[in-house]
Amino acid sequence: MDKCHCGAEPSVFLNYSNAHLCQQHFIHMFDKRFRATVRNNQMIKKNDRVAIGLSGGKDSMVLLHSLAELKKDLPFELVAITIDEGIKGYREKTIKVAKAECVKLGVEHFVFSYEKEAGKTMDEIVSDNSEDIPCSHCGVMRRYLLNRSAREVNATKMATGHNLDDMAQTIMMNIMRNEPARLARLNEPMLKDAKFVQRIRPLMVTPEREVAIYAIMKDIELERMECPYARFAFRGHIRKMINEAEEKYPGTKFKIVNSLLEMEDALRAKYSKGAVLSACEKCGEPSSSNLCMYCKTVKFVNRKLV
Repeated sequence: MDKCHCGAEPSVFLNYSNAHLCQQHFIHMFDKRFRATVRNNQMIKKNDRVAIGLSGGKDSMVLLHSLAELKKDLPFELVAITIDEGIKGYREKTIKVAKAECVKLGVEHFVFSYEKEAGKTMDEIVSDNSEDIPCSHCGVMRRYLLNRSAREVNATKMATGHNLDDMAQTIMMNIMRNEPARLARLNEPMLKDAKFVQRIRPLMVTPEREVAIYAIMKDIELERMECPYARFAFRGHIRKMINEAEEKYPGTKFKIVNSLLEMEDALRAKYSKGAVLSACEKCGEPSSSNLCMYCKTVKFVNRKLV
């Protein structure tokens, strides 16, 4: 049986690099890659105030712990933001776990809700719009509230737990929907604006499976429930397709993400031409039209049904 390079019995096999690692060296590899991602992409600088989008799931909880460890060597502030969509039987459990872990790590925690900000919970939105795909509304509202809330807590960076799988899926979804302009602004907005809090994704080159393994090995408390509306998403089909490709051709996920990084400058150069950014006439947030997507969504979900 193959062993870790140190001679110990392996705990993990990484098929894309044909490497067997014991628990100690897997954790070391994970932490080293995390820090290299932050350092090489200049994600966090001294004295930054970083807000983490904390859902309570494995990705955001591992990110919380990794940033808390990084903070011991790089002086920056760390706060957590949880968006409460209002999904009964799901979100209240994840908020409980998130709050407890923030207390344990000494991280200030803020909660913002759809009900308070948009006038309806996600459950109510789904009930009133049963023929729509829930994620189409939720994605718009969540991104908007994460950016605005990060600014409200004076954050200079907004860290999200998107892992390698998430990135590869998003890239393929945009390609299959013929939306190259979305790819161009995947890593950062096409145009700069003081109201945009810079997004960072420190787990962007870390496979989802390895995030889960790390959480187990480090005994990180988290909520393992999946959003009950996730089954409606197009992403589920893409996830299955990419996972099957990865199984047959190890390294596929890395290649998808690296392909975008290679094309990113060319895409941004093309789609930034003629791009104009103004302020939403209702909320004042940056928008490419008179009414931003968030305000359009809120107006739609709060319309009176006859």
